[in-house]
Amino acid sequence: MSLVNETNLKSILKKIPHNTIVTTNWLVKQGVSNQLLFKYANNGWLKKLNSGAYLKIGDNESINGAIYAMQEQLNLSVHIGGITALNEYYSIMHNIPFERKQQLFGIRGEKLPKWFNTLYGKDIELNISSFLPKNLSMAEQNHGDFKTKVSSLERATLEMLYQTPDKITLNEAYQIFELLITVKPKEFQVLLEQCTSIKVKRLFLYLAEMVNHNWFKRLDLTKIDLGKGVREITKGGKHNKKYNIIIGDVTEI
Repeated sequence: MSLVNETNLKSILKKIPHNTIVTTNWLVKQGVSNQLLFKYANNGWLKKLNSGAYLKIGDNESINGAIYAMQEQLNLSVHIGGITALNEYYSIMHNIPFERKQQLFGIRGEKLPKWFNTLYGKDIELNISSFLPKNLSMAEQNHGDFKTKVSSLERATLEMLYQTPDKITLNEAYQIFELLITVKPKEFQVLLEQCTSIKVKRLFLYLAEMVNHNWFKRLDLTKIDLGKGVREITKGGKHNKKYNIIIGDVTEI
């Protein structure tokens, strides 16, 4: 690959939205030499945040700008989801204050770049799994100069259940379900049909039936594979015969 000159590098950098990370991997694919990159950083035209990550001068660093870089420049599926998406993007939250790290979700086999872990590792918790297909039921969030992919309200709900009860209490999950008044049942239907976690699907139907919102009646349960055998949600709980789960009473948790 031929190396770009200084003028072309300026035009390449114009492709990067303001307030997002510029990754070395992406620049190398554009033909940018290490020497030219070093010159730009040394002359103060680029700010080096960490090995592999730069910021255009005058821009502001943020975790969303870093997530944009991972999604658009590194082609990773890593995104904000679960309880973080429900709380921050869809304003679905109970009245119990919790301080927890931002929940990121990615597909099995993906790894966060070292520069991201160095810059934001203490603020995030990465959940790697393939219980939902990559890019299924995603939404876009506008951050001013750029957009990132985040879980839809419906996908975020299933991601929350994936963490229940290990990281999300059953009581908290129940309270979230009480607030899920306006959702897309067709979106839930597609997600549940393609979800590979039997535990998530059974727990979803158990809680959805319990709160009994109108959208629950529009789901076609005959198309949702609930597998075989019992699943233990909470130790010492009672056996729910309909969904074949061991689960505690949410009113007592």
